[in-house]
Amino acid sequence: MTEYLSWIISLVVGEGLAIISGILFWFGKQVKYNTIVDELKTNKDELQKKIDTLRTDVDKLQEFKTYAQKFIDSVIYKAKSQLQLTEVGKALVQESGFEEIFENVKNDLVKMLEKINPKTKYDIQEKARALMDDLVDYPPFVPIKEYAFKFGKDVGQILRAGAILLRDYYLSIHPEIEK
Repeated sequence: MTEYLSWIISLVVGEGLAIISGILFWFGKQVKYNTIVDELKTNKDELQKKIDTLRTDVDKLQEFKTYAQKFIDSVIYKAKSQLQLTEVGKALVQESGFEEIFENVKNDLVKMLEKINPKTKYDIQEKARALMDDLVDYPPFVPIKEYAFKFGKDVGQILRAGAILLRDYYLSIHPEIEK
């Protein structure tokens, strides 16, 4: 009988140790899981701070780009009520061949500008400049790119100078825009 009793005691103790081991194992997993979750929350907060900092830096860079572009463009535009080309700007559109190309594509450019739907003269001017910035790879402007490369000029600046021609032409065919 003592054999049975020692066998039962061994079984109970063995099962108890197995249960305790299982509980400790499960508890260890929970602690590890909670630690990982806490680390992820901390990492998420740190990442959000970095994202916020990057957004601020990008905003500053965009503002700097705007001011730099205005400074660069001051060479080709006269700051008057309604921008006008300087002598440098006029020379750029003439020597680069923009004027000739413009005569052939001006109606297509007007259609592109009409899709943007400018409402005021200022809108036309600014949207024409933005449109021209986006047309660097416009096939008819390939000769302008070749000119820019050959003479070390900025094709974007040539096109922005050309935007004044587009603005003036657009206004000539849309006299209803008075503001």
